Amino acid sequence: MGEHRLAVLIFTNEGFRQVDGGVARVVHDILDLRAEAAQLAHAHGADVRWHIAERASNTGYDTDRWAYAEQRWLRDGDVQYHRMADPRAHPWEMDHFEHCVAMGAASGQVMLRVAEEADSVLVLTGMSMFAMATRFVVRAADQFHIPATVVHLTHNPVLNAGGDAELPETYADSVMGHLARHDERVTVGWESSWMREQYQQVYGIPDDKFLFAYNGIRQDAPKFDRMDPAEVEAILRSLGVPLAQELVISWGRGVPEKGFELFLEAAKEAGDVFPVVLNPRPNPALEEYHRSLGSPGLLLSGQDDRVLAAFCQWRLTLAAAFLSERESASITGNEATLMNGGNGLVVIGVPAGVYPELIDDGVDGVMAKERTVAAVADALRSVVAMPLAERARMSAAALERTRRTRDYRTNWLRSFTGMLDRHFTVIGRSAGPLT
Repeated sequence: MGEHRLAVLIFTNEGFRQVDGGVARVVHDILDLRAEAAQLAHAHGADVRWHIAERASNTGYDTDRWAYAEQRWLRDGDVQYHRMADPRAHPWEMDHFEHCVAMGAASGQVMLRVAEEADSVLVLTGMSMFAMATRFVVRAADQFHIPATVVHLTHNPVLNAGGDAELPETYADSVMGHLARHDERVTVGWESSWMREQYQQVYGIPDDKFLFAYNGIRQDAPKFDRMDPAEVEAILRSLGVPLAQELVISWGRGVPEKGFELFLEAAKEAGDVFPVVLNPRPNPALEEYHRSLGSPGLLLSGQDDRVLAAFCQWRLTLAAAFLSERESASITGNEATLMNGGNGLVVIGVPAGVYPELIDDGVDGVMAKERTVAAVADALRSVVAMPLAERARMSAAALERTRRTRDYRTNWLRSFTGMLDRHFTVIGRSAGPLT
């Protein structure tokens, strides 16, 4: 056992109180791998204690899921949970600069509490709401002589589609970007090449200040198991799906940037295909838009993973389309591929954000020429016109690539290895006795 007490402090806004997003899944996966991560720390002569600091939000709060998270990760004392009050008056308000500052100041205070029982602290932040945390953590480390390093994970884009930096996130991100460029304690964990290039372009961060932080998927999860075809049909029939029609599906959070309006309109223009959208919660705005289109389609909310798997495994589901305007590190298309199991479902994307990295057009998916109704409709028509053998070849190629590049265990342990190596190099192993 190591003698150096290393605290790993993760700042998040999902995972325990709010548990309906991809960030929560990443946090849970990291905690589930803490025993293997601890072995990596032992190679540096260190013991790890895990800390989660979460911004409170009423959005997505589920008492049953909170109880599950508490029981699974907190009860044995191996993980400590720190509550952070949300500075916004209402949970649906957008973050403003003062909110980022308030969250940053709160983050610095959490770091000080954590450091009281540690020889050094490795801080993981992500999303612009915690970009200012880097400044307060570094300032606290300076004032109280705490050996610490920070890895900021590139969850939020720092450029919009038009090329202009967005506000108020830009102020917070620029503080982090300046520190990443000049302070050896601060690095950026890149979740996609698209995000890495953005941070380099905007902040001039050198190559040696980036760490690999690819997202991953728990590929042995039950949602990827094969289902009995009769059960698949029964599930879809119970939801009112027209079983004689060819389907295209899309899912994710019901926010405009995800492109569900674009999806419905493109499906209408393509014709001969029935669109299905699945959102975690009811989406009245999308429902009204769908009614205004006057086209067929089905909007569902609150469905579990088994329903998603049933859609992906249904023999007449031709494609899963993901059309976000600026997705930074999405793995939803990879999950669709795993649910389908390489049996003919084609993933469609748009030339925006991370999608060009996830799809090799014509090899393991279809890329629309533009993020427009006409271009997406053309992509849908191309899949509808494909022979089954061609779709099967394409989906099998996507399955092979996903299994090779998107395993959560492989990716996280690679990331954590890089974080540890840099952490102990930077602090000089001088914060406490090491073996």
